[in-house]
Amino acid sequence: MGKRRRYTSEEKVAILREVMEEGKPVSGVAEAHGVHPNMILSWRKQMFEGALQTFQITRSDITEKAHERERKTFEEELRKKDNVIAALAQEVLELKKKRAGLK
Repeated sequence: MGKRRRYTSEEKVAILREVMEEGKPVSGVAEAHGVHPNMILSWRKQMFEGALQTFQITRSDITEKAHERERKTFEEELRKKDNVIAALAQEVLELKKKRAGLK
């Protein structure tokens, strides 16, 4: 049994271009390059799965700024809620004192 042929990234892209850009049938391209048609389909799947990472914005400075803004917003909301809770607790204590004094 022979050794498996290893294809470089450039060779894979060239083969995929024949299929995708030039519109050649997968079976014909596979036969011309000595590759199983399923391998070409697998490469195409890998290429499109990797394309998601290509189009994602991963600038750390933008991401950090967005996280910082989000954190500040949450902290402000938490402060507001704490103030409301403190005011309600104070009101409850005052009502309890008034009620205790009435009895």
